[in-house]
Amino acid sequence: PRPSREEAARALSGNLCRCTGYTKILDAVVNWHEHVNPSPSPGPAVEGGAVGKSVPRIDGPGLARGRAVFTDDIRLPGMLHGKILTSPHAHARILKIETTRAEALPGVKAVLTAADVPETCYGVSPARYDEQVLATDRVRYIGDEVAAVAAVDEETCRRALDLIDVEYEVLPAVFDPFEAMKEGAPRIHDHPRFENNINTRVDWHFGDVEKGFAEADVIREETFTGNRTYQSPMEPHCAVAQWEGDKVTVWTSTQVVHYVQHQLGRLLEIPEGNIRVVMTHCGGGFGGKAQINPLEICSVLLAKRTGRPVKMRYTREEMMHFSRGRHK
Repeated sequence: PRPSREEAARALSGNLCRCTGYTKILDAVVNWHEHVNPSPSPGPAVEGGAVGKSVPRIDGPGLARGRAVFTDDIRLPGMLHGKILTSPHAHARILKIETTRAEALPGVKAVLTAADVPETCYGVSPARYDEQVLATDRVRYIGDEVAAVAAVDEETCRRALDLIDVEYEVLPAVFDPFEAMKEGAPRIHDHPRFENNINTRVDWHFGDVEKGFAEADVIREETFTGNRTYQSPMEPHCAVAQWEGDKVTVWTSTQVVHYVQHQLGRLLEIPEGNIRVVMTHCGGGFGGKAQINPLEICSVLLAKRTGRPVKMRYTREEMMHFSRGRHK
């Protein structure tokens, strides 16, 4: 069928897209027949240049036909699967972690806790290096990473996670930023730089505010609350790691391939030249994949421990717990 633009718009009316204004989506539906047998090479972009003209994406046909390779499509010989045990508490002290039962489960090849991973902290940016690879003495949010497992398949990983015994002492938590900054509020980090639970101070000053108020005809004060949001890309986070000698290759669904390489170099204390990060096709990110994530780190560490490639991926629920979207 070759629908008109109006017919295509009616058929797509139930789909919501914030990014494109539907222009390219409608172009793709209406002009699909032009890409049935694309040239094997892109050739010249557009006669006279491409500025101000619509140019077909080189990777478009492969994506539309399901031939594009995403991280979860990767299968390597001897590949294991990995999962992460996370905290059920917003704030708690870890009194004891017992992994004996998990390690004894058939099919389990490695179990990691904080004692087995680098102590170096990481984060979205140097001012926010406050995250541990695996929690040492405390967990600080629901979903905080506590242990990691590698096994022959994901089902065995899940069974192993259930066999890891963690004894917690639940601590007072903070859930409101203004309450968290008050004197006497529970401290999330003990380091002096995080006094009153403030990670970073940024002071912005634009013009003479007092003068503006004095000259205003009307002053209205309101408190606005933006709800917590998450990008929720169609493709969940996924990473595959494989060591060859002292060099490691990581295939990952990321938006920041060089930042992942840099952070892995920091954490592993090895030259960045020994770290190869391959950005596969990214099934959506919208900023949600613009930082290194625990899967990329733990897959590398589990692959090193086992001597075999390791794949790790989030479920949709796990993505929500990991979320670095906008806070409420």
